[in-house]
Amino acid sequence: MVEKRTIVFITLVITVWASITSGFAAYYYLEQARYQEQLHNQQKLLDTITRNYDVSANRWNLLSGDYGVLLGDYQFFSGDDYSSLMSRYEALLYNLQENYTSTLNAFPELNTTYNALLSNFQTLNEKSTVTKEEFGSLLDDFYTLLTTLAKKELEVYVGELGVINVSLCIDYGNQTTEWYNKTSTVAGTTLFDLTRKIAAVEYSYWATMEPGHIFLNSINNHAEGYWVWYYWDETKGDWIFGPVGCDAWILENNGIYKWVCIQ
Repeated sequence: MVEKRTIVFITLVITVWASITSGFAAYYYLEQARYQEQLHNQQKLLDTITRNYDVSANRWNLLSGDYGVLLGDYQFFSGDDYSSLMSRYEALLYNLQENYTSTLNAFPELNTTYNALLSNFQTLNEKSTVTKEEFGSLLDDFYTLLTTLAKKELEVYVGELGVINVSLCIDYGNQTTEWYNKTSTVAGTTLFDLTRKIAAVEYSYWATMEPGHIFLNSINNHAEGYWVWYYWDETKGDWIFGPVGCDAWILENNGIYKWVCIQ
């Protein structure tokens, strides 16, 4: 009878252990799947930025190449009347406007600069003779505007795709909390990066711990206990314990995160 009860107890223990183990495995799998999804979304973001960069670089290369050819012809021009180069300059202006329409519309001051340059060209084009200095001034103004437009375009791409807003709570475990709401940071930032950005931290590096190798020892000189982190799950409406090291968790746009000091 004793042996039978022992066998039943052992069977029960094994069943419970198997249930806990399978539950933990399922949780671990779901969190790893979430982490992999993060990496996938981040890669998509980087791919989009790369594509936009390639398009912008190609646009710049074509226009600056055409400008360079015209500049070379201008520098080696042997006559006194440069009006024969005006039609090619007009084509440059047209291509500039066609390629940077959205950027010109987004920045009124640049659109004003373009219209002023176009007006100067039209006024000069009505003259019977165009001097070297006059045409050289047009070329200088064109190149200045081209470089400014190219820079602004890249800033827009990176600004739209590369900046996210997140909120972070620091709970010191002594009824003191600090919130950093709608903090702007660069896409690809980890929780560790953000925490170091807004607070003074001390940490340890554990080479054998992964994903992530960072363990926070203190935040803002508070080291009474140990620090753990959570993220807010909108679907579940609950705080979820951080499944990886803070240096391996990539922040999501509008994500909410929390550090808690366990006393």
